[in-house]
Amino acid sequence: MKALSTEIREKLPKLVLDFVAIVITLFVAYLVLPIVGVVGYTVPVAGLSGSLAVALIFAVVLAVLAVRTVRDAATLAHVSANGLASVVPGLQEHQQGLVEKVAHDFLYVLVILILFYLLAPFVAMIPGVGPSLAAVVPIALLATVVIFLYDAGRLIYDEVQKGVHEVTEKIASAVEEAEKRKK
Repeated sequence: MKALSTEIREKLPKLVLDFVAIVITLFVAYLVLPIVGVVGYTVPVAGLSGSLAVALIFAVVLAVLAVRTVRDAATLAHVSANGLASVVPGLQEHQQGLVEKVAHDFLYVLVILILFYLLAPFVAMIPGVGPSLAAVVPIALLATVVIFLYDAGRLIYDEVQKGVHEVTEKIASAVEEAEKRKK
C-alpha cells in the first residue's frame, strides 16, 4: 500500500479536477438543455427528441465523471482510514478493519449526497422522463444512504457491545473475588 502522502499527491488533484468538471458540465447542461428544448429538433435515426439526446449525452458524461470521482475518493478514504486505524493506540486487527469499513460507509454517504444535490436539478430537466425520475431518485438515494448508515451503525454497535461485555465481565469477576474473600 502506498503512503498517504503519495496517494494524496496522486488522487487529490484528480478528485478536485473531476469535481470541477462535474460542476462545469452541469453549468453547460443548464444552459444548453433549455435552448435545445426550444429548438424542437428530432434525431432522425433514433427518433429521439434533440433535447432528450443532448440530455442523455450530458448524463453519460456526468456518470463517467461521477464514477471517477467516487473511485478516487474511495482510494483516499481507504488509505486515510488505514492510516487513522494504525495511529489509534490499542486497536486490534479486526478493529482496524472496522474503522476502515465505517469510514468507507460515511464517505459513500457523503459522496451520494453531494452528487444528489448536484445532479437533482439536472434530472428534472430531462424531457419526458425528468419529472418521474426526479420523484423516484430521492427515494432510491434515501434507501441507499439508510443502508450505508445502518451498516456503519451496526458495526459500531457490535464493537461497543463487545466492549461493554468485557467491562461487565471484569466488574463481575472483581465482585465475585470480593464475595469469595468475605466468606
